[in-house]
Amino acid sequence: MKKLNTILAVALLLFLSSVAEAKIWRLNNNTGITADFTSLDAALVSTSVQNGDTLHLEASPLSYGDATINKRLVIIGTGYFLDPANITFPPNTGLQYKTQQSIVRFISLTADAAGSKFNGISFLSGTLSGAVWTNITFEKCYIAENFTVPNAANSGLVIRKCFIDNTVLNCTLGSLTGFTCENNIFFGFWGSINMPNLSGTNNIFRNNSFATPAPTAVSALANCYVANNIFTNNNGTPIGFTNCNIKNNLFSQNQPLPGTAVGNQINVNMADVYAGGTTGSWDARFVLKAGSPAIGAGVTVGSVVSPNCGAFGGTDPYRLSGIPDVPAIYSLTVPSSIPSGTNSMNVTFSTRSNN
Repeated sequence: MKKLNTILAVALLLFLSSVAEAKIWRLNNNTGITADFTSLDAALVSTSVQNGDTLHLEASPLSYGDATINKRLVIIGTGYFLDPANITFPPNTGLQYKTQQSIVRFISLTADAAGSKFNGISFLSGTLSGAVWTNITFEKCYIAENFTVPNAANSGLVIRKCFIDNTVLNCTLGSLTGFTCENNIFFGFWGSINMPNLSGTNNIFRNNSFATPAPTAVSALANCYVANNIFTNNNGTPIGFTNCNIKNNLFSQNQPLPGTAVGNQINVNMADVYAGGTTGSWDARFVLKAGSPAIGAGVTVGSVVSPNCGAFGGTDPYRLSGIPDVPAIYSLTVPSSIPSGTNSMNVTFSTRSNN
């Protein structure tokens, strides 16, 4: 197993070496594996890790711990919904050879973390908070934590192509400008958003999919361009839109809308929208059903005219399992044994770019 992990690490580093001029650091907390660090905190306190570096959190059943992010970093994991043996989280198979996640908890971002990006990380059972957030990006992450925008003047928060499970995205204390929330899936009882404190004119809430029995899947959105979303199960409670430009969304209920709203569908039967079902991964169930009223129902996004509504529509659709946009090994064949004295062995591995 140690030899197998070494082969995977070497192959990954060969691919990543062409991506960045800054240094790439390996984090691995599996027993018997040698890496640069075994915890996220150890990497962050190291003076060798500098602004602009990349931390690659390799597959592990264990959390990489709690940490205060005080540097501008790119932190990359393996994605989620990968393990065929995990019946609680049905997988998308064949996407990563190593089927474990990259887990972190209790992340606090300081002002020095401005410009940091998280990609393919699983945030489980902790808290995402901090002193102030400036140009922070969460992309292709699994978010199942207390997610609270700090009580400060925050700007440039991007949440894109994430699976938000039983979590409320909150901005109720501080303010936030430059908010972008696109192509995400909101799932579970508390998979919802409550952001009445958005300000400015450059906030975007577009191509998100909801399927949650929460009392209010969307409590409030203010000063926001709201387009191409699928809003499901608000249990009769109207969404609190304040000063929003609302275009081409689907609502499962009789949602009151301002006179400026255009192209929206009200009282949509959600049984007609998603592929749904009780088999397959949770995120794959949000693929649109054949003949769905969400197909081609969106307002133009970039070069895409009349895109589909929901997470799988637009110019940059949701990617199953949050596979990060770095090369990944999805198949590997290694001999179970080789004759004594053999100087080499044949290894076959398959990769894809995931761009």
